[in-house]
Amino acid sequence: MALLATSFLLTFYATEARAYAMLAALDLALFLLLRSSARSRARYAAIALCAAAALGTHYLAIFFVLAAGAVALLEKRWRDAAAVAAGAILFLPWVPVLLRQPAEATAWLRASPGQTIAGFLSTLGGVGRLPPAFGPGAPLELLWLGAVAGLLLLGALAAAARAGDREIGAGALVVTVTLAGAFAAGLIRPVAFAGRTEMAVLPVWLWTVARGVPASRLARLGAAAAGLLGIVALTATLPVPRAEPSPARLAAVLERLAKPADLVVAGTSFYLPARLAHDRGALTASLEALPADLARHPGWFPIGLPPPEAYEDLGRLLASRPPGSRAWIAVHPFYATPRLGQVLESRGTARPAIASSDALVLLWTAAEASPRSAGAAVVPPEGQAPLRAMARSDIP
Repeated sequence: MALLATSFLLTFYATEARAYAMLAALDLALFLLLRSSARSRARYAAIALCAAAALGTHYLAIFFVLAAGAVALLEKRWRDAAAVAAGAILFLPWVPVLLRQPAEATAWLRASPGQTIAGFLSTLGGVGRLPPAFGPGAPLELLWLGAVAGLLLLGALAAAARAGDREIGAGALVVTVTLAGAFAAGLIRPVAFAGRTEMAVLPVWLWTVARGVPASRLARLGAAAAGLLGIVALTATLPVPRAEPSPARLAAVLERLAKPADLVVAGTSFYLPARLAHDRGALTASLEALPADLARHPGWFPIGLPPPEAYEDLGRLLASRPPGSRAWIAVHPFYATPRLGQVLESRGTARPAIASSDALVLLWTAAEASPRSAGAAVVPPEGQAPLRAMARSDIP
């Protein structure tokens, strides 16, 4: 209970309306069912349902379910392995959808292999990496101390498993194979991300550590270090309040500003909340994405400027607007470039309506007569330097 209460990542994801806490609970339930020696149809059915539910919750469960099934095979628990396979069969209808996901969907995962491994070990040692989009994480010194504690615990549990405790060996093997599988797959396509991947195994890891504490003095030392480091990490990060993300705030503002006859063009992370508001009827204006293919995958986007054809599409879209009509262009400030200014000013007039460090809304009005000559910039030259610097950070 102490390890659960002081786990940095478990505490963080317990406050997030995301799939990771549910994934952790389902994986733990599956693992505990597999460690039971009961031979009942109800247990086998529960194993299959837990495996299917975990796979349907998050793709990281693929690595955990494979690891759990492999351990069952190694232990010659044939019926347990068959029950895991039966649950996996229920996931098969989703495989075509999974295979069709474009590589760009995970293009934002850019951590090096060394950073990923260090992050994994740090999580096992009670700390772990907090994804940058969610605010400041634990200090770097704590991350490395957590990695040392994680290595210490791995060594202690390996020694306890060699001494004959099969349950410790099974838990440590499932955790190691899951993380190693995700890491290996990440070398082909980025799917492993320290600060999230560990949630697939974190409760199982804590169960294994707790099992090893009575059997090993080294495990007791590692567990105490992990708990202490977790407390320090929580103390250093949790008091920082997190404001509502800018895209959600901006969508609420556009709901009030945009009229039914207006057009809203949204890019990067501003498109998804605008799309949700539009689908719910709260945003009454027409909505388009920048670039246009963002409408096909509003939950992810490559970080960078739109391709050249996106500006051409925007120009044609604005050219089709009647004289005097309005459009609201909601983008990250990084998009405020002379190229965007040329497109807007060649077909009307544009002025900043909302400007902050991470959000920019331009109010564009279609020209009443013939379009003016192109070339005006949306943001004056003295404002371009901080926008270029902002582009080097991740867009949440």
